Amino acid sequence: MGAVEFKMFFDGTAATVDQLDKIDKITVDQAVDRAWEARIEIPVCVNNDGKWEGEGEAWMKAFTRIRVEVNAGDGKFVPLIDGPVVGFDSARSAQPGKSVVTVVVHDDSALLNREAKVEVRQGMSDSDIAQQIFLDAQLGGVPQIDPTPPQPNEKTNAAVRRGTPMQFLRDLARRNQDWHAYVLPGLLPSQSIGCFKQFPTDTDGLPEMSMMGADRNIENFNVNNRAANPTTVQAATLSVDHSGVQTATSSYRDATLLGDQPPDSTNTNQSTSLLPPGQSDRVDVNQAVKGAAAMSGFALEASGNIVPFCYSAALSPYRWVMVKISDSQYSTKYLLTQVKHTLTRSIYTQNFSMKGNGVSAGASNTASTPQPSASASVSFNVQVSIF
Repeated sequence: MGAVEFKMFFDGTAATVDQLDKIDKITVDQAVDRAWEARIEIPVCVNNDGKWEGEGEAWMKAFTRIRVEVNAGDGKFVPLIDGPVVGFDSARSAQPGKSVVTVVVHDDSALLNREAKVEVRQGMSDSDIAQQIFLDAQLGGVPQIDPTPPQPNEKTNAAVRRGTPMQFLRDLARRNQDWHAYVLPGLLPSQSIGCFKQFPTDTDGLPEMSMMGADRNIENFNVNNRAANPTTVQAATLSVDHSGVQTATSSYRDATLLGDQPPDSTNTNQSTSLLPPGQSDRVDVNQAVKGAAAMSGFALEASGNIVPFCYSAALSPYRWVMVKISDSQYSTKYLLTQVKHTLTRSIYTQNFSMKGNGVSAGASNTASTPQPSASASVSFNVQVSIF
């Protein structure tokens, strides 16, 4: 595994060594259904004239674009965030070396969350509306859109926006139950990709996480099994023209499992819930209960952190990863829901949260008996480059 490196861009221009030397720490917090945020810490001090030095850089001004990329050791630079500066936190102290200005950066969903108005869209599906919003925003990257099912009733084929474009997108996603509206950093600096998508259904190349043996790359892995959460969802709706009542039922067991069996496979008494009132008649009731049931099936909630310099990829939400914790039913695939990246002059760490809707049916293929931890014998001799 190679050295960890990171790059920064200010308004699309690569940062200089002098600019990078002014930065003490970068933290990037990425989460599902939330704006991603970077916090860039810059030490400041008082010069002999009594003036503060270090806070007047041109790239530290509001709405300057900042992009952070990291190479976790596989030779590929992956963008962690690309978006505008939205704020500053300032902590001043009389003690030397304790004063810090923190530059706060959000992804480009911040630009879609600034102008609220009322607007009506007629004759468009929710996914078509999302596509048009992202195209109008001119984020630079090609939007990634999963088509929503056809609207069941043409008489109500109008969508009303009350708020900002980003609020509207999240409203559209919520009413379709298992869609998500978010913005990812693009392939090139100053570009972003608008997404209106369901969760993926398989891994896409992230290296396997392992807790045991010579390939150990995670320090800890904590799992909670919320066995009471999965449910069968029922709903009934009266058509707009009062022609009849449509009913629908769907079970979490009907969703695509990312494991061999559901977490509560031994439970014969399934829970039943009703779809909450207020479901939009723009969404087919069958699709609504299917999405709600699928989301309830994510009974596994896990958290942990990577062993520094032992995992050759940068994690990010909306991706699946295989986790092996030796002979356990919890050795299975998980969906990443939150990742916190921390970059300093000497170390790169990744803390993660994830969830899953399936467990392994038997023992892990990697070991027939639990293997001892490699932590006692692992040592590091790694040089971190910042440019």
